[in-house]
Amino acid sequence: MVDQDGKGLELVKHDPSTGISVTIGNTTIHPQGHPSIIRFESEKQTAYVYLVIDTSGSMAGGKLEQAKKGITDFAKDAFRKEYAVGLIGFNTTATHMSEPTYDIELLEGRIHQMHAAGSTNMGEAIKMAHAHLKAIKNTRVIVIATDGMPNNMSEALAEGEKAKKDKIDIITIGTDDANQEFLEKLASTVELGKKVTREVFSEAISSASNLLPPPKSVTRR
Repeated sequence: MVDQDGKGLELVKHDPSTGISVTIGNTTIHPQGHPSIIRFESEKQTAYVYLVIDTSGSMAGGKLEQAKKGITDFAKDAFRKEYAVGLIGFNTTATHMSEPTYDIELLEGRIHQMHAAGSTNMGEAIKMAHAHLKAIKNTRVIVIATDGMPNNMSEALAEGEKAKKDKIDIITIGTDDANQEFLEKLASTVELGKKVTREVFSEAISSASNLLPPPKSVTRR
């Protein structure tokens, strides 16, 4: 288990005669006569990122398949940078598909469930990612990938501003009908808003891991 401060609870099998040992910080308690060791310790999880992926009807076919591959490659690199990766898909509504995790098989299972349909409710998706990240104290990032414009640009920008005010970085990647100016405005900085051709959409998503700030660093904003 991991709490909001990145602390974990580890259960380890142990000889019943040695009992339970509970370690919190530098203090260890050894009650007698229990069959397990319970140890609190820091987890490697020091940063969190949500991939917020457009699954609207216009993403059907090659673009969504590219996005799926990009997500997988992004996640593997993000894990190496000590980021847990969460997933939200959005079309007419936003769908929370995975809490931040280090489990690539779990994440790939959620990615496989993504399909294209409906419109582009980006504002709801940003709001959802913000709600899941808001109470966490560590480094937090939202990466948004889309092939077009949101249903409501003003709403998407407003939800983005709320997240950025809570010191959550936003990286945006767009293709096809996406608007460069919108992507730059939604991102935390102009440099973090990028438009690419559909042929390199997958690579753009995966390489966004290179833009992740170091864990526990001060946000750019």
